[in-house]
Amino acid sequence: MTDTTIRAATDRDVDSWRALRMDGILRHPQAFIVSAKEAAAVPVEEDAARLRSGGRFMAFMGDAAVGLIGLNRNTMPRSRHRGEIGPLYVAPQARGQGVADALLTAAMEAGRAMGVWQIELSVYVENHRAIALYERHGFALTGKIPNALLGAEGYEDDLLMIRIFDRT
Repeated sequence: MTDTTIRAATDRDVDSWRALRMDGILRHPQAFIVSAKEAAAVPVEEDAARLRSGGRFMAFMGDAAVGLIGLNRNTMPRSRHRGEIGPLYVAPQARGQGVADALLTAAMEAGRAMGVWQIELSVYVENHRAIALYERHGFALTGKIPNALLGAEGYEDDLLMIRIFDRT
């Protein structure tokens, strides 16, 4: 991973976060729950508040933002041991350099530090690179979500994957 820094995103990163997320949505709409139109309609302050709340990480090559990931911890007391990965995106110029691995590792370590021992995610069934990434990090396929999202050519299926850590 050449000259890449992974760090927690802050509200000062909101413009970079939004631009990178929009790039991902436009390039790979099946990998994001929100459409470009929906993402553009989110007020900047709402995204800044989400970044302030934690669980968001960004990858930088020099000053350029090249990747992002979110970890959303369940907030209800009976499910606080669970978290969900999403979104995860790496810009094309940074792919194949370990950026996605580093982002995923950062999010999982943050989750573990918060007491999360079960991390869940859904991934588009045709996103073979992402599925391989998750499998490398110990995620197991636990199911399929038919008709998960309405895409440009109809409904698309997602896979549900989970990583369970030791509770110690």
